[in-house]
Amino acid sequence: MKKIISDLLSQSEGNTISFQKFMETVLYHPKKGYYSRAENKIGSDGDFYTSSNVGDIFGRLLGRWFLQIFEKTSLPLEILEIGGGTGKIAGDLLSFIKEQSPAIANKLQYTIVERSPFHQDLQRQRLNDFKNVRFVQDIESINDFDGIVFSNELFDAFPVQIIEKKNGQLFELFVGMDEDSFIEKLKKLEDETILTYLHKYNVRLNEGQRLEIPLMMEHYFSSLLEKLNHAVLLTIDYGYTSEEWSLPEHRQGSIRGFYKHKLIEHPFSNLGEMDLTTHIHFDTLLEIGKEKGVHSDSLLEQSRFLLQAGILEELQECFDPNPFSEISKRNRAVRNMLLPGGISSYFRTLIQVKDFPIDVDNLFFNKSWLDTKIP
Repeated sequence: MKKIISDLLSQSEGNTISFQKFMETVLYHPKKGYYSRAENKIGSDGDFYTSSNVGDIFGRLLGRWFLQIFEKTSLPLEILEIGGGTGKIAGDLLSFIKEQSPAIANKLQYTIVERSPFHQDLQRQRLNDFKNVRFVQDIESINDFDGIVFSNELFDAFPVQIIEKKNGQLFELFVGMDEDSFIEKLKKLEDETILTYLHKYNVRLNEGQRLEIPLMMEHYFSSLLEKLNHAVLLTIDYGYTSEEWSLPEHRQGSIRGFYKHKLIEHPFSNLGEMDLTTHIHFDTLLEIGKEKGVHSDSLLEQSRFLLQAGILEELQECFDPNPFSEISKRNRAVRNMLLPGGISSYFRTLIQVKDFPIDVDNLFFNKSWLDTKIP
C-alpha cells in the first residue's frame, strides 16, 4: 500500500493528493484496500465491534420495528440494506420476521447493496436459507424503490476532504511525502466543490479548527434519495450536528483508525490494514432529505430509538438459572444495549420519511398509528 500511495504522489501535481484520495485508496483499492481484504473486520477477531455483535438482539429489534411498519401501513414489503457487512443483521432480522409472521416473510423482498466481494460471499453463506434475498454491488442497480431503507455504520467509512482555519484563512489538507514518510501539507483552499458545500450548509470554522468535508457522502445520499419513491429511511451511525462540530473538543476533527480494537489517531499508520473512519455530519443528511422529498425526520440517540422501537419486548420477565441459555444471553444483551456508557451511547439513529403519508412519531408501536395508504 505504501508503494501505491507513493506512486500516486509521484504522478500528481505538486507530488500531493487530497486526503479524500488518500482515504479512498487505503480503504477501497481493489487489491490492497482495507475493505477489499478477505479477512474478518468485525468482532473479536477483527478491528472493531458494531451493535450487531451484541447477540442477535439488534437484528431482532429492527425486524420487530420493520414488521410493525409493514403490518400497520401499506408500505410495500421490501427492505433495502446498504452495506450489509457479514450479513448478521440481515440474518437476525429475517429470522425474527419469519418467526413472527411467515406470511409476510414469504412475500418480503430483501436487497443488500455490498461492494466488497468478500463480505458478499459471507452474506450469501449466512442467508442461504432465506428466500427472496438479492445481492447487488451498488445503488445504480436500484430504481423506483418503495419500502424500508437502512444502513448501519455506512457513512463513517466514506472518504472525506479536510480543511483547517489558520490565521483567519481556510486551507485544505493534502498528503505528501518527506523522504520515506507521508506527511500533511496545507494549501490555500481553492476547491470550488468544498467552497460550495461550506456556503450551502452555512459551515463556519473557528480559528484553529479542523473539519472533515463529506462530499462523497453528500453525493451518495442525494443519489440514493432520488431512487426512492415512498420510503422510510433509517441511518445508524456516529456523528455530530453542526452545533456540536463547533465545540472545543471537536476542533481537531474526527479522523481515527481502528486496528485490532485499538484506537489509532495517526491516519498514516497500518496502511490498508486498519479501518479509517470519521464521525458523520447529520445536518447534511437532514438538509439533503428536505431537498429530495423527506417531509418528516427525527434524530435520536440509539438507546432512545431502541426503547421506542420495542426492545423491552425482548426482555423476558423471568429468571433462568442457566447463564448460557438463550433467554439469559438475550436479557444481558438488552441491558448492554441500554446501559449508559454501553455501545448505544456512541450511536445515533436518523429516521426520515419520503413521500409517504405518515410522520416519524407515528412509526412506533407504542404510539398511535395513522391509517395510511399510498395515493
